[in-house]
Amino acid sequence: MNNAHTLIYSQSKNRSIFNILDSLAVTVEVTENPYELPLDLFFGMAARKNKKRGFLFVSKILGKHIPVAPVTSLLSGALLAMRYLETVYDHPIEGRKAAVEALLSGSRQEETYHSLMGDPFPLAEETLFIGFAETATALGHSVFDLFNNAHYLHTTREQIVGLQSSIEFEEEHSHATEQACYGNKELLQKDGPIVLVDDEITTGKTALNIIESIHAAYPRREYVVLSLLDWRSEANKEAYAKLEAKLGIRIRTATLLAGMIKVDGNPVDTEGHYEYANSGAAVETEIHSINLSEYESFKQIDDVEYVSISSEGYVNKVPYSGMTGRFNGISSRDRQSIDDYAFHVGVGLKQTRSGGKTLCLGTGEFMYLPMKIASYMGNDVFYQSTTRSPIHRIDKEGYAVTSGFDFVNPDDSAITNYFYNIPYKSYQDIYLFLEREVTEVRLESLLEKIKQVGAERLFVVTVNSQQKGESHAD
Repeated sequence: MNNAHTLIYSQSKNRSIFNILDSLAVTVEVTENPYELPLDLFFGMAARKNKKRGFLFVSKILGKHIPVAPVTSLLSGALLAMRYLETVYDHPIEGRKAAVEALLSGSRQEETYHSLMGDPFPLAEETLFIGFAETATALGHSVFDLFNNAHYLHTTREQIVGLQSSIEFEEEHSHATEQACYGNKELLQKDGPIVLVDDEITTGKTALNIIESIHAAYPRREYVVLSLLDWRSEANKEAYAKLEAKLGIRIRTATLLAGMIKVDGNPVDTEGHYEYANSGAAVETEIHSINLSEYESFKQIDDVEYVSISSEGYVNKVPYSGMTGRFNGISSRDRQSIDDYAFHVGVGLKQTRSGGKTLCLGTGEFMYLPMKIASYMGNDVFYQSTTRSPIHRIDKEGYAVTSGFDFVNPDDSAITNYFYNIPYKSYQDIYLFLEREVTEVRLESLLEKIKQVGAERLFVVTVNSQQKGESHAD
């Protein structure tokens, strides 16, 4: 294998083998690629610190572990929405070719995306889209964005005082398996299709878990599972058919890339020596705070007055944003107001930029709104988010996670979070987006780590602050 890291060391038209740190070999056999998109557009490979599953398809289009132009991620969601229409409704999409070409070439992406957004497809049945936390919260929202007669909400790992989850299920391969769904019962009691959106399906068990949970309380005829990647085996697909027969329902799937994977070898047990690569004189990062309360007049959706409590008993009474869909959900009627808010904030933040390369950094589940704002902040702007996923960091060409930092989650000090792939001095400005204000002490760990990447200026952008609530530790 010549000490390759995640370079493809065997490849044919439909079959590729990835060597991960000379420990795992992952064979990918593509069976469905409807838009003929290359594998390296979708993902790179990395070693995951997880004994259940020691590798990770690191998405190049989600805006999670790898920085992307924000409109690239939004456009990938639009393509998945098109795939849904083609698969479920057998409806051809006039703008599909332009969207594929824009994604491949990187040119005319904004024009193509806004053209699609300006002409949403009217669904025949009122449809509920549900995105999976934390990675697919923005993906699910960007899929929903292309439709009228639709609603959107996403699952969450947030713990809310006095609020019971409408749906409970576990995510099989995640480091934090327990999830909740706080959608209001009126929304869930409708009998239209439910569309589950995830970035990747490996076995499909997570989707089956949530379908069973939904159906026990809110039965309906049809469910759809959408994903960028679908690696289910024939046995996994048979499990879908068995659940259909058991519940008397129909489950359909649609994806941008499907195939089967085979894994040989063992997960990497411990991370080798890692040292962040920085060179030259240290940069003294200026830190600025931006409170978005001045944009309140552009909000057409009320914030959500719930009180959260962390695993260590920290209570935060600052309201959540009502624009995420995490709680009561949002409807097609809200699409334009969310876009208007993001536009005005993005134009305002653009005025604060130095003019150099800029990174917008979302936090955890709070991905879509920062991404949308970033798309209006001008040229040379990139987007990614912090994550709960612990990944082996190896500074080698061909490996998908070449750098990274761990930090204490500002919302829950018992949880370690991460951000990856920010080379030293690669950005002049970094904008860190927080959905809710937290104390300076709780932000300290994250800010200290961001300062190490050598940006000249760091802006802490807070959507909701103590002006509407208070934050304290019990």
